[in-house]
Amino acid sequence: MKLTLLLAAVFASASLPAFSQEKKSSNSLEQAVLKLEQQWEDALINSDVAALERIYDDTLIYTHSNGSVDNKATYVGKIKSGATKYQSMKRDDIKVSVYGNAAVVTCHWEVHVLANGGKIDTNARYLHAYVKQKDGWKMVAHQATLIAK
Repeated sequence: MKLTLLLAAVFASASLPAFSQEKKSSNSLEQAVLKLEQQWEDALINSDVAALERIYDDTLIYTHSNGSVDNKATYVGKIKSGATKYQSMKRDDIKVSVYGNAAVVTCHWEVHVLANGGKIDTNARYLHAYVKQKDGWKMVAHQATLIAK
């Protein structure tokens, strides 16, 4: 009986470093995605097209809170031309979940944009999907949903 308990304790303690390493790895991946989320916000506020080109995957599907959809070329084109200009953004309740080479971010945001000659104030939640590729994490989807007033 004592031997069984001793072996159980040894096996349990041997698995702790592996669990700890897995947790650290998961946290570092979450931190990498959070860093990319901040780079995305900064790029939008500063109309930094080069940064957006790096962050967005070529297959990006960008679904706005009004239901309109852009791909990478059309969305970056709107930022580049000045047709869409982000004035300010406030984000909170940011959560990251990593699933191997994919990550999902959920967030609440209040964003103020000038688009097509008008001001758009949005209070919404968004979901971002990222995929880890050879050259790093890339955003493959953005989906925003308005919060009912």
